[in-house]
Amino acid sequence: MNWGTRIVLTFVAFVGVIITMVIISMRQDIHLVAKDYYVQELAYQDQMDRISNSNELNDMKPEVNYDAANKRITLSTPDGKTLEGTIYFFRPSDASLDKKYTIQLVNGKQVFSSNELDKGLWRVKVNWKDQDKEFYTEQVLVL
Repeated sequence: MNWGTRIVLTFVAFVGVIITMVIISMRQDIHLVAKDYYVQELAYQDQMDRISNSNELNDMKPEVNYDAANKRITLSTPDGKTLEGTIYFFRPSDASLDKKYTIQLVNGKQVFSSNELDKGLWRVKVNWKDQDKEFYTEQVLVL
């Protein structure tokens, strides 16, 4: 085999590897943090205000606790207060597993079954409104 044939074979092998890599990369499913990422970015100052409002509450924020023995997640308020808002279970590794619920506290608590959620890392995002102020808190939960 002469040097001209080797150059052509090397070039063909290189093109084959590049085409293979392009096909593999195009088949990958890429999840953004949120589908409306750009809209959320424009409203980021509002989110910062919600976080600031929550930080002023100190120990009066709602808490999310996981009871592994009973396989349940509890959202509770320290003063038994009822809240208007949403709780969002966000799975960073797979957006198709995300769950969103309306807060419906009974005696200051709301219980969720952890059977509906896959094991792993979750970010629990709680948005609520009290009078004219909006609040936001986030907790990491590992099931």
